[in-house]
Amino acid sequence: MTTGQRVAQKRKELGLSQEALGEKLGVSRQSIYKWESDSALPEVEKLVALSRLFGVSVGWLLGVEEESAPSGGELSAEQLRLVEEIAARYVPRLSSHRMAVLKMSVITAAVCLCLVLGGFYWRLEQLTRNDSQLQAAINRVEGGVNLQINEVSSRVEELLREQNAVTADYGTTLAGADPSASQAFFQAYAVPKNFVEGMTAEFYTVSGGRQNPAVRAEQGAGQRFTAELRCGLAEDISVSVAFVYPDGTRQTQVLDRYAGLYGQTFPAVRADYGLGFKPVENGTFALAVAKGTREEHGRLDWNPDSISPAVSGSALPVAELESLRVGLFKNKKLVDWAVFSVIPEVIEEETDTLTGEQWKGLDKLRQNDGGGTRGYQWLNFHFTPQDVPAEAGDVFQIAAVMEDVYGRTAVRSGGAFGLDEGWKELTNLDADTSDTYPGGWVLE
Repeated sequence: MTTGQRVAQKRKELGLSQEALGEKLGVSRQSIYKWESDSALPEVEKLVALSRLFGVSVGWLLGVEEESAPSGGELSAEQLRLVEEIAARYVPRLSSHRMAVLKMSVITAAVCLCLVLGGFYWRLEQLTRNDSQLQAAINRVEGGVNLQINEVSSRVEELLREQNAVTADYGTTLAGADPSASQAFFQAYAVPKNFVEGMTAEFYTVSGGRQNPAVRAEQGAGQRFTAELRCGLAEDISVSVAFVYPDGTRQTQVLDRYAGLYGQTFPAVRADYGLGFKPVENGTFALAVAKGTREEHGRLDWNPDSISPAVSGSALPVAELESLRVGLFKNKKLVDWAVFSVIPEVIEEETDTLTGEQWKGLDKLRQNDGGGTRGYQWLNFHFTPQDVPAEAGDVFQIAAVMEDVYGRTAVRSGGAFGLDEGWKELTNLDADTSDTYPGGWVLE
């Protein structure tokens, strides 16, 4: 087992949540999560605190000892009880002098034992600190090498682009978007590297994997070609130019790529629910626990500035919502819809679908410090308790499903989770969940 798995095992044996363990150690829940997912190693003092809390050695936590022996430093209550019991057996047979000698011997032995254990513990701590320093040095060297490799790779790519470029100068601008027509607008210009009298230029876009019709460019001063473009609003859009020479030869170049445009025209909503580290037993995991407990609830929050920075100050308008739901999806297929909690004067009774008017009421609370701050607002939701089948290869996601007043739908996932190698619990998957386009999702 890894260090993270050992921490998670002992935490669960004590019946502690990640948040509760963090409170005992004076760290955040996110720190506990990073330790248990092996994305970070606890500092030496935290390892010592963990060993004392769990009653195991630091060596066992680090995986250098197979037995989870109790940490040393002081005699335990059980050890003291055994010493007293042994001493009591000899009371009737020994004189007061011998009793004093025996007690002194026992105390001396106990002190020696503490010193030995303390020395061992100190030595182990030193080895741990040295190992951490060595690992940190290795990480620094590795990081420096990777940085240099990335810089070299970036420079090589830049040189190749310059050598293969057909433009001497170019530029594109996202001019705006119209959610009602689901279209985006661009302005573009390009100057050919090799200008020939009589040549023409065309600009075109590729949105959602589909190439849109080319637009004939106008030639201006300085051999500069310009055009205004419009295309379907998609998550990924590229803008390209094609120079057409008098003999019919064409030279093309991708000028710019824009990512996440479709999702930026929806409110920046995120659904958070604790799927990570949910135990899987007999091929299923519990979607929710008893109603009313803290672990049962997820949280919906929104913050235009922090979730989708491109929304603020950009040319993209954010459409009004017609409805909003949060669901659990297995391989992008709906398992169940969550139920939103009651908020007086906004959500009068529990529901699995927020209306546009309810959303406006919640957003008004955000603007007036009603339950969050002026920057964000949260709303609790929960799922109906049930066992969800889980097999190797399944991908589970909690996602907010939004429909705007123009009939468009966006799906924003809060992350992807799957079974770990031991098939014992759900863990975070390294997957790209930034695409909000609904294609491929089964919503009913």
